[in-house]
Amino acid sequence: MANAARLHQTSDSILNPLEGLHQELALLERVVQGQQDSGLFLWRCEQSLVVPRSLGRRPAFDHACAAMQAQGWPVVVRDTGGDLTPQAPGLINVAIAFRQRREPGAIHASYQRLCQPLIECLKNLGIEAYCASVEGAFCNGDYNLVVAGRKLAGTAQRWRKMASHTGAAADEFAVLAHAVILCDENLPALWQAGNRFYGACDMADRIDPALHVSLAELLPGNTDGLIQQSLQRISNCLSEP
Repeated sequence: MANAARLHQTSDSILNPLEGLHQELALLERVVQGQQDSGLFLWRCEQSLVVPRSLGRRPAFDHACAAMQAQGWPVVVRDTGGDLTPQAPGLINVAIAFRQRREPGAIHASYQRLCQPLIECLKNLGIEAYCASVEGAFCNGDYNLVVAGRKLAGTAQRWRKMASHTGAAADEFAVLAHAVILCDENLPALWQAGNRFYGACDMADRIDPALHVSLAELLPGNTDGLIQQSLQRISNCLSEP
């Protein structure tokens, strides 16, 4: 029988990105297997460029990886889709896992399960955020968290069929919803690295630095301890009543 208690986990360490991605998938797998009904994992990682596996098929990919490694930006390949996502310790990765029926509107509902609490949390800080696409932002999608036209966070999700031994309905899945929030980091350095990778990979794509905003910029004067404060706020807002 599934454990109804939700697992809350925050890493106090700066993880290797592969370790963070591994722990996210482990959380999803525990929901798939019925070991818990839902969970939350917050983490930060080392400076890196995380890219989808599809980019690995480009002829110049190995050259681009070697060039970025030499510049202190190792390239890490993830299994999911999307696009290049620069990572650094001043960004906060948020992962929630839960059970969701596959029905009309389920994709939207799953994104809202992650985004709406974050929007409410930001509203309590005087920040009006909403979900929208921002063409030219990093790893653009329809459910970016946006403030005044600039991207504050990117989101993604992964679905897996519940294990048969859990007795779940045929249309019930485990969902991992993920956000990466620009908290307190040198953003221009992130976008410059991402654009250097695109250039080295012979890709026309470019990230527009002007289309992004961080919590540090939105909360001037509150940057001392902002990351730890934000981790606590996010944990609270995504906790079940």
